[in-house]
Amino acid sequence: MSTSSSHTTYPATYPAKLPLTLLIMRISIALFLLPWVIEKFTNPETTAKIFAHFYHIENLSVYASYGVGGLWALLWLAFVSGYKKRFSYGLVMGLHGLGTIFTWRQLMPFLETHNHLFLAALPTLGAMIALYLLRSSDTMFSLK
Repeated sequence: MSTSSSHTTYPATYPAKLPLTLLIMRISIALFLLPWVIEKFTNPETTAKIFAHFYHIENLSVYASYGVGGLWALLWLAFVSGYKKRFSYGLVMGLHGLGTIFTWRQLMPFLETHNHLFLAALPTLGAMIALYLLRSSDTMFSLK
């Protein structure tokens, strides 16, 4: 007769591979976000159009786009370096989650506004949630 245990047994290599796995996840998410950070500086008009269309914030000035870009660049640097994980990982996850919610019309395949490229936001959000939950184990090349 077998008994079930509430404790899961992991292979001996599991703990050793977790920090590397989380580093890869952090770098991948950062690379996913980088074009949007850069775009705020290189194409502020597109940023204004995105803010108007998805967030209903009209007439975003070029300077406001630069300001948003500067804040995102600071957050991106904190995130990619693993600095203040609860704050930086949480804020990146929350902002991306809100952005994903605002694009719900592009995510629904039965609507005319559906755009399959927006679906990349969903697994990215899942990776952000996982990284946030495991942030205390994300120690490789990570600032405190």
